[in-house]
Formats: sequence, structure tokens, C-alpha cells
Amino acid sequence: MLWQDYSALTLLLFKSAIVLSFSLILAWICSRGLKQAVQHFDKTSSHWDDTLARAARPVLTLAVLLLGVSLMVDFLLEYIHLEEAELVGQVRRIVLILLIYSLLIRYLRLVRNSFYQTNRRAVKMDKATLEFMIKLLQIGLTMAIVLTLLQNLGVSISGLLAFGGVGGLAVGLAAKDMLANLFGGLTIYMDRPFVVGDKISLQNQQIEGFVEHIGWRQTRIRGYDRTPVYVPNALFTNLAVINPSRMQNRRINVIIGLRYQDFSKLNAIIQDIDAYLARHEGVDHGRDALARFTDYGASSLDLLVRCFTVDIDWSVYMKTRQDILMGVGEIVTRHGAEFAFPTRTLDIPEGTPFSSSS
Repeated sequence: MLWQDYSALTLLLFKSAIVLSFSLILAWICSRGLKQAVQHFDKTSSHWDDTLARAARPVLTLAVLLLGVSLMVDFLLEYIHLEEAELVGQVRRIVLILLIYSLLIRYLRLVRNSFYQTNRRAVKMDKATLEFMIKLLQIGLTMAIVLTLLQNLGVSISGLLAFGGVGGLAVGLAAKDMLANLFGGLTIYMDRPFVVGDKISLQNQQIEGFVEHIGWRQTRIRGYDRTPVYVPNALFTNLAVINPSRMQNRRINVIIGLRYQDFSKLNAIIQDIDAYLARHEGVDHGRDALARFTDYGASSLDLLVRCFTVDIDWSVYMKTRQDILMGVGEIVTRHGAEFAFPTRTLDIPEGTPFSSSS
């Protein structure tokens, strides 16, 4: 009857209004509560609590609203005397999967950003390693979500995986060099022979500079002349990489030559140079710092001066090297000795006539 339909429609609208009102109130409470949680967790040194609350806030708010819409759909199906269709259940599962995916992806992105904040240094992690881990998790999560969605849509996963195996073999044969670069990038991320900012050089390749970016396929190195060099990652797996940025000390290794006339002063000069190196602040006293007479040269007494600097910075190293060389020169001069230079003595027999040319 008409009045019964009108009564049922009124009840439907009433229940829908109540559900919608409660959904809006719960969504507002959820949003406000998580906002307060974010403000509280921002004061902590942890990366995980505030990023989780910040990532969950929009997703959970939307989930509460969609829950209200889902209940209203149930009321509508009951009003038209239709049992819950399979399509409705499928849509609900897909929406739930997408909400979970959105929450996890947003959380990973916020975690990555939080590591770059200057006030968050509780966890030390290299930038390249962090990017690699985030990308790997995002790819794995996306693949899992896609397979789950396909399974919910009725697509055969086993057949898809079998086709993917054959297709992957064909792609691997066709893109051998690209895959080699990808695995080379994976090796760099796992072994970490260098990181962004390191100064490196490739042996026998005349490539030297500072690492600016480590990608999946190639690495960008900025040369001393500020020219970028793009190196395929596969090259790093077959060549020796020299990384001066990780040296513990820089070495000063100098051979100086004294005149043969200064042989009697040699021992005193060596002792004074040893004492000078022992009290120099720029020299690492935990390693060998010495001056030793090494050889009789063609025109000089060869003296080795060797030590290691504390600082590996190039400008500091050059200043320390200059100080030590100046100090050694002052010690030699103070003892009345002189540095030798290449000379040759001619032994002319007595009575040998000389002809003068006009």
C-alpha cells in the first residue's frame, strides 16, 4: 500500500540520516584525535610514532565515512527487498584493500621524509640506503596489492605467474645490459662501497670526482671541472673503486737530498726532524712519523721524511705538508747544511791543453 511505502521510505531516510550524522561526528573525532596525537608525537625523537599518526589521519577519516556509506547501502538494499549482491561485497573488499595500500604507501613516504628533518637524528641512515629500502618496499607492496586485487576480481593468479615467468625470461634476454645495471645498483646499495658525497675514482677509466646521485641504472659523478659523468652501475661490479673519502690519514712521503759535504751533520739533522714531527699538532702520533737516511744518491745524501696527517681534508693536508716542509728546511739551514742539487765533477788530467775560442 502507498502509506506503507511512504512509511518505509521515511524510515530509510531517518536511518540514513542518523548513520550519516554519526559517521560525520566519528570522522571529526578521529581527525581531531589523530591531529592531537601528531602534535604530541612531534616532540619525541622517534621517527615512527608521529609518521604513523600523520599517515593514518586522512585514511581512517575516509574509512569512517565510507563505513557510514556502506551501512546506508545496506538500508537501501533492505528497502528494495534485495539481498546483498556479490558485487557489493566485492566493492567493499576492493575499497578496504585500497585503503590499506594508501595507508602503507603514505606511511613509507612520511618515514622517508622524516629522516631528512634536522631535528630527527636519533637514527643514522645513509640517504642512498634509505631510498633503496623505501623503493624496494613500495615495489613489493604494490605488487602484492595488485595480485590481491586481481584475485578478488576473479583473475587466475597461477596462470598470470606462469605467463610472467615466460615473459620475464624473454625480457631478461632482450634487456641483458639493463638488468646488469640494475643488479649493479643493487650491489652498490647492499655493499655500499661509496655513498653520495664521497670522492671516488675508477681504476684505469680516468673517471674521478664526487658522487652526486646513485640511481637504479646509473650513478652520476661530478668531476673536478664540474662536468657530470654518468657511469652505468654494471661497471662498478667489474672494476676496482678507489674511495679516498674513507681514508684514515693522508701520508706525507718526501725524499730530500743533502750535500755530501754535510755528512757529519746528518745524524743531528735527523734527530731534530724526528723531534719536530713528534711535537707537530697536525701529525698523527699513533702512526710512524720519522726521518731516516736511506741512500747515497748520485749527487746527494737521500733523507726520507714520512708521517701521516690527522685531518684528511685536502686543504688542511696541504697546509700541514707546507708547515712540515718549511720546518725541515729551517732545521737543515740551522745546522749549516744545504740541500743538494744535481752536479757532475770532471776529472781532467794535469797538463791537458785547452783551446780558447775567440
